[in-house]
Amino acid sequence: MVVDLLNVKPGDKILDAGCGVGGPMRAIAAHWGANVVGITINEYQVNRDRLHNKKAGLDSLCEVVCGNFLEMPFEDNSFDGVYSIEATCHAPKLEDVYSEIYRVLKPGALYVSYEWVPTEFFDATEIVKKVGFQVVKEKDLAKPPANPWWSRLKMGRIAYWRNHILVIILSFLGIAPKGTVDVHEMLFVTSDYLTRGGETKIFTPMHMILCRKPE
Repeated sequence: MVVDLLNVKPGDKILDAGCGVGGPMRAIAAHWGANVVGITINEYQVNRDRLHNKKAGLDSLCEVVCGNFLEMPFEDNSFDGVYSIEATCHAPKLEDVYSEIYRVLKPGALYVSYEWVPTEFFDATEIVKKVGFQVVKEKDLAKPPANPWWSRLKMGRIAYWRNHILVIILSFLGIAPKGTVDVHEMLFVTSDYLTRGGETKIFTPMHMILCRKPE
């Protein structure tokens, strides 16, 4: 969908803003022959990206930069397209990251965001328009006919405690790294809140907005 929305062509220079470990980056480079630059503030992710890119034979098409997408080390008007997937939700202010994306995007080029947002209180169109973008399309991809996205997050208490006891044992034996127990508990609490957000329809992890930088 990202490729279709951005109209990616071989040789295009595309930015992945907040690339994580680079799955979409490699898919776009491998299947469409685009040159994809990913930026992430996490040095561990940069190293993983470079390792996976090399294994996939995509070093010539994929570049990874360790940096902050609020202050990107790229020239103005330098990308043929930009996308972000579950990344801009980590910005303190969406306006700041949208402004940076707007700056590095070529005039007339497109930016697509796929993001976690509150449904009733969020208006991304207002923010992207504020920094200069034109809104081409906006849609919550989690709405019917899509199946409830939160159904896979549900887990019974019995299953949780079974897994939690296993994690405790593995940590005690030194097999699991220090902090694994805390992480497991945090993930369980998070999944519970996400499920509640889905069931009450006040949150979606699948909000898509397509923007264009004016010519």
